[in-house]
Amino acid sequence: MAFALALPRLVTWSLLQVSSLPDTIVTRTIPDRGVLEWTSGLLQILVLLLAVGALVALILLLRAVRDGVLKLNGTLDRLAADTRPMLADASAIVRDARDTVATVKRDVAVVTDAAAAIGDTILDAAEVTARRVDEVNAVLDVVQDELEETAITAIAAVRGVRLGAHALASRFPGKGRTRRRPPTTDRDNEG
Repeated sequence: MAFALALPRLVTWSLLQVSSLPDTIVTRTIPDRGVLEWTSGLLQILVLLLAVGALVALILLLRAVRDGVLKLNGTLDRLAADTRPMLADASAIVRDARDTVATVKRDVAVVTDAAAAIGDTILDAAEVTARRVDEVNAVLDVVQDELEETAITAIAAVRGVRLGAHALASRFPGKGRTRRRPPTTDRDNEG
């Protein structure tokens, strides 16, 4: 509502201004151009020329960079074309090397398993052999004890026979025989 009241006033004031302008003289003074204004104009022209020169230099620089990038792309394309066969050969070599390594790993696993099995068999055989050697040693100990007892018994019997023979021979005097004493040895003293 305030707008509706202000609108007639605004229109009236504008009309008053239009009617008063033709009676008023408006003057403008143009100052003299001095050295500073001429220098300022020249400097503005110089800055404009420098900006245009910089713009031209920038365009030439960008064009040279573009040409360099195009040459670099061409060189990279040729290099990629030249290296593709080498990369394919290298990939084949790597695949073959991986296959070889896998085969060697499998073979090593087989040899390791076989060595472990042989080691277990050798350990079992060594245990059996050690047990049998112990049994043979026990038998040899028994045989040795028996042989020692038999030898002692045989020696004692031979000694007894000898002593008996000497005792018997000493009771019967013989022709020109002298009594001999039975020989004594360290074994006789032990028994």
